[in-house]
Amino acid sequence: MSSWVAIDFETANEHRGSACSVGMTAVDGDRVVDTWSMLIQPPAALSHFNPYNVRVHGITADDVATAPGWKTALAAILAFADGRPLIAHNAGFDLSVIRAACDAEAISWPELRYTCSQVVARRTWKLLSYGLPHCMDAAGLDFTNHHNPEADSRASAEVMLAAIREAGTASLDDLLAKHQIRWGSMTPDGQWRGSQYQGSGQRDRRPVPGANPDADPDGALYGLTVCLTGTLTSMKRDEAFARLAKVGAQPAKKMTRTTDILVSATQTQLKPGTTLSGKAKEAQALLDAGQAIEVLDEDEFLRRLGS
Repeated sequence: MSSWVAIDFETANEHRGSACSVGMTAVDGDRVVDTWSMLIQPPAALSHFNPYNVRVHGITADDVATAPGWKTALAAILAFADGRPLIAHNAGFDLSVIRAACDAEAISWPELRYTCSQVVARRTWKLLSYGLPHCMDAAGLDFTNHHNPEADSRASAEVMLAAIREAGTASLDDLLAKHQIRWGSMTPDGQWRGSQYQGSGQRDRRPVPGANPDADPDGALYGLTVCLTGTLTSMKRDEAFARLAKVGAQPAKKMTRTTDILVSATQTQLKPGTTLSGKAKEAQALLDAGQAIEVLDEDEFLRRLGS
């Protein structure tokens, strides 16, 4: 596949259907050829703006007061994609925005094929964090204006292009085949399949005792042990633990050699070069010793909770 489109959404609140902005970047061959973005008025039932989300992306209710609604936005998104597959960084989140917004407006899901630059990055580089800033840094690229959806979609595209170069493959299809990553898909009849690594050596994602037995096994946190450190801005710790159990994860108060993910709430935005918290330093030492562990900032944690 030599032509594809990167996409990034920002949401008004914790509900995945509350899309308030979208950015897209088109790639042909080995280069970016076009970018586009628009503000979106979220579906009426999901239109409140959470102060936490506003602090992250800076978009307010006033900014979208005259913006088009989801039906118009979806038509524009599909027109820009023009039948090409989509990629996103933590695609589970961005594609869930499309599904949830369509559900909120009682319209069918579009037919889409997609993959995830974050999944690819995990097979390309060994990093403490696979957020966009760290992946761009690993690719040797500058990155500013994080959480501007057009900038983020371009960064997702650049990460994927860097991974293609790193792998020495000729196309996105070849890259996914080399890394044993399947395409994800969405269909108008409500069928959904995640884009995931299918090779050996992946993290143990068996059901967690005491967690929700009906959780989606393709969810970003399913079957993983997640340790939280610091005070979250968006919710109390008890709520965070309950939501982790709901998505099939095992919440933990202390880090051990079974910890898969550390959420460092003291670092709302985890960026390359920032001073790591005490537990994040512990995580770096475990990573250096060969443990598969990743550190998330609060925003990335919230996105994965809903993906």
